[in-house]
Amino acid sequence: MFNADQMSEANQVKLRFQGVEFPIVNFKSQRPITNGSEKGIINVDIKPKVFYPKEAPEKFSIIQEVTVAAEGLFELYIVAVGSFSFSGHLDQDTKDRFVNMNATAIMFPYIRSFITTLTANLGETVTGAIVIPPKFFRGEVQKVDSLITNKDSEQ
Repeated sequence: MFNADQMSEANQVKLRFQGVEFPIVNFKSQRPITNGSEKGIINVDIKPKVFYPKEAPEKFSIIQEVTVAAEGLFELYIVAVGSFSFSGHLDQDTKDRFVNMNATAIMFPYIRSFITTLTANLGETVTGAIVIPPKFFRGEVQKVDSLITNKDSEQ
């Protein structure tokens, strides 16, 4: 039986979040919004992926491709890259559990804040401030071989 009191802090593996970058921000406006209620239904699509660099096994990056769109009005496409590291050696299964349970959730508030600030600064006739609701990530995050992502290559 596992006893948490028996595990010393020195033996615990720590997940460190080192920040998030937004290397791709693409906004397309089809037409101005003339009435604030005209936004209609705003769809949010989030595709998280993980990249494990071979040269640094203690590090990994979460790549989240986010599309926020209102049909006929606008589309916002963002790629957010969160950098993480572990403070100890872990087997791949344990790393995957950290990634699937924690990493996407840790960086999501930064993505939400970025989208809200960006859309608020665009103004009411473009989008107005969009607040993405909290999201719970479930399931396995797709592994990729590169940090480079291109929306057009998936279509």
